[in-house]
Amino acid sequence: MATVTYKNQPAIHATRGTVPLAGTAHVYTVSKVLWPEQVSSFLQSLFVGPCLHVCAGKSQLGDCRLDLNEPSVHVCGDAARLPFKDASWCTVLCDPPYNGKFQWNHDLLSELGRVAASRIIFQHWFMPVDMAGRFKKSHAWALSSVYVWQPRTYFGRVQVVSVLDKNAPQDNAEGCRTTSNT
Repeated sequence: MATVTYKNQPAIHATRGTVPLAGTAHVYTVSKVLWPEQVSSFLQSLFVGPCLHVCAGKSQLGDCRLDLNEPSVHVCGDAARLPFKDASWCTVLCDPPYNGKFQWNHDLLSELGRVAASRIIFQHWFMPVDMAGRFKKSHAWALSSVYVWQPRTYFGRVQVVSVLDKNAPQDNAEGCRTTSNT
């Protein structure tokens, strides 16, 4: 008897929760916005200037929303091949699907650093930085803050929000903050 469902996350539901981290045949889309309003408002408070929201899905955050599989966005496109010039957005927000293929994930991270001018806000289960807090794709970016929030899920997983700023100071350990919203 199943007591936990993933009806708002069809790819996970279709595989009964066994979506592999390195890719799947199921397109990973969600049927509603999964961020509570409190989290959306907080993320929006982190924006510096105009914001591109990559892998936006049904979220309304950002001045321009891009997604490959969501028809209601401003730009339909692949997050690993963004159709924008270098440093064309002050802030780039991204909460990518958890089942992207390995190379796609690397290409996505490179593209975020390429099109962002001032700030990258990245939500995932990992932080895209090295041990010194530098963005793995370009050391011109450094971790300036880390936030953690916990959705209302059965297993209590958390979401890590990494904020990277261009040419931020090398030593970021004192600037990291953690918050929790349920």
